[in-house]
Amino acid sequence: MKFGSVARVNPFKPTSKDPSGSLSRHSSGFDQFCAALQVPEGGMSVLDMSGASQANIVFLTSFGHRVSSDDIMAAMQQSFGDNFHENQQSASNAQRFLDQALAFPDNSFDGILVWDALQFLVPPLIDQVVAQFLRIMRPKGVMLTFFSASEKASTLPIYSYRITDRKTLSLTPRAAAQRIQYYNNRFVEKLFENASSVKFFLTRDHLREVLVRK
Repeated sequence: MKFGSVARVNPFKPTSKDPSGSLSRHSSGFDQFCAALQVPEGGMSVLDMSGASQANIVFLTSFGHRVSSDDIMAAMQQSFGDNFHENQQSASNAQRFLDQALAFPDNSFDGILVWDALQFLVPPLIDQVVAQFLRIMRPKGVMLTFFSASEKASTLPIYSYRITDRKTLSLTPRAAAQRIQYYNNRFVEKLFENASSVKFFLTRDHLREVLVRK
C-alpha cells in the first residue's frame, strides 16, 4: 500500500436509500487528540482511517500536519467478504487484511484516527491490528478510537466521520454490522496494555471515546 491518500470504493450496503442523515456530536476525545498534536514545531503526520475526506484533510493540514487517508472498513469488507466475522478467523484472510490496511513503516505517524473500526474485529485479529497500530505510531504518538457503549445492541452502525471543528464531529451512517462481542472498559484496557496510557471519555450517547498514547 502506498503512503498517502487512498480512496477505496465502499463495498458495504448502505442502511437505507438515503444515508445522508448525518449526526452532529460533541467529542472531548477528538479535542484532546488535537491538543496532543499542537506542538511548537508542528508538521506532524496523521493517519485518518475513515476514508479520504476533504473536510478532514483541510482541518488537519490547517495545523501544518501531513495527512494520509484510508478506508479501513472497506479494507475489512474486501478481505473478509460476506461472512465478515467468520472469515476473520482465517490466518490467510487476516494477513491479507493486515498487508492491505496497515503496511506502513515503523514509527510513521504521530496521530491515528481509528474511529469505530476496532469494534468490528474479533480476537485474535483485533489484537494483531492494535499491535500494528502501535508499531506504526511514533513514540508519544496518540490514537483516537471509539467503541459502542450499548451493551444490548445486536447490530452496530458504521459511520463515516467528518470533522466540523476540534470539538464537533459529523457522523454519517453508511451501513450496519452484526455485533459479535461487547468491548467494555476492562477489555479495552487489556487491549492496549502495551501503550503508555489509555484515557476514557464519558459521553451521553452510544459511543465510548478512547485516547491511547504510545
